[in-house]
Amino acid sequence: MTPKRLPSLLFLLLAALTIAALVGGCGAPAAAPPEAEPAQPAEPTAAAPAGGEAAAPTALDFVVWSYGLETIQDNINNFQAANPECQINLKDYSWLDYHDTMVGRFAAGDPPPLLYGSDHWLQEWASADWLAPLNEPFPQVTDYSGELAPYALQGMTYNDNVYGLSYYADTIDFVYNEDQLKAAGFDAAPQSWQDLWDMSVALKEQGITEYPMILAFSQSEGASIEAMISMIYGRHTGEAALFDAANKPTFNSEGSSAYEAIEWLRKAYDAGLLDPASLATAEIDQVKSMQSGAHTFTILPQYNMAELNKPDSGEFAGKFKIALMPGDSHATVGYVRFYAMSPKAAEMGDAALACSWKFLEYFGGKTDGTYTVVKRWAVENGLGFAQLPLFQDPDVQEAFGKWGDVDMIAAQAELARAKEGLTPWFGAWDVFTRAEIHKAILGQQSTMDTLGNMEAEWNRLAAQ
Repeated sequence: MTPKRLPSLLFLLLAALTIAALVGGCGAPAAAPPEAEPAQPAEPTAAAPAGGEAAAPTALDFVVWSYGLETIQDNINNFQAANPECQINLKDYSWLDYHDTMVGRFAAGDPPPLLYGSDHWLQEWASADWLAPLNEPFPQVTDYSGELAPYALQGMTYNDNVYGLSYYADTIDFVYNEDQLKAAGFDAAPQSWQDLWDMSVALKEQGITEYPMILAFSQSEGASIEAMISMIYGRHTGEAALFDAANKPTFNSEGSSAYEAIEWLRKAYDAGLLDPASLATAEIDQVKSMQSGAHTFTILPQYNMAELNKPDSGEFAGKFKIALMPGDSHATVGYVRFYAMSPKAAEMGDAALACSWKFLEYFGGKTDGTYTVVKRWAVENGLGFAQLPLFQDPDVQEAFGKWGDVDMIAAQAELARAKEGLTPWFGAWDVFTRAEIHKAILGQQSTMDTLGNMEAEWNRLAAQ
């Protein structure tokens, strides 16, 4: 007996059968395929890969206030056709809401790379680094400076840096209805504020206009401060009508040009010469009211002349004229609106930055040696401009001649001045000032109290 031998043989037999079974099973694929490496996303590129599809264009948001949107989009289409690597997405907000809306977006960390800017807000926005100086990434922007009206270049400059290329630049003009003035017995526009008072009384007494003058002095109207300052500049000779060179207030005294301007408005309101609706009127309604013949005099941005005198716009189309701002100096405000860039463009990378410059120069500079887009706004919409060579352009001269006296336009432009006191707090002071001036016009407080409050608010904001 080999009780111990049988288990060994059985074990060897079973082992042999097991090995045979395992070897037979490994006749299938020797091993599972290795797991594939995760696919890596392709790096974005502005160039089309050889033999592949073209890369997507670089998309940039462009935010504007709501004016001429069809023209803006058409200009964008033309730009994109010439620069297919760039895509511009247009977004607009009401002019009346624009400043506050943009400040909200800046504060929320949501700035668009491209946007409209204004001399009102440049120092506020630039000092907060909400706008990017153009001359740092694009030193060639200063090549345009020599062709710009000085007040416009000043309005786009902060701490010696250029922050924009001009969308349009304009003057605040005194405008009158020539037919109504002649009907009242006057053959020339007022030269002084006393002339304007006397003519307004005559127009009212003769029943030609119930309220001879209207202003766009709604508290939400951003251009109201420019009309107000123009009324002050017209009376004042030289600098420091409102602030000295160190931005210290000079207006808070009885007999100052600011005092005289506010007093004139208060008295005109009381005498029924100034339409009470002025305090709730914005620019569009101001223009419509003048076209209806309800008023003879107003003060507004010059570009509105094309709309006022547009053929078939009403009984008085072609009868609205520009005169120099009444007063001893006849000076007025010159202002600028411009194409600006936020730091977001640089954060998006080199392709975005390259498209930003192409966009800025196409819209506010020259294309093939011509200010193409700026000229289009001037010829089609009557917008003023900062680019002085355009005054010699025959197409511009012909277009402006249809709604205005080109010599008078040029004469007022020569007397235009940038707004004094452009500081980071000017915008906040402007909003405060609108309400204070309303109180003075309505007789709710004296003109001196108004000026005192304006100075105190200025000093408070400056100290922050």
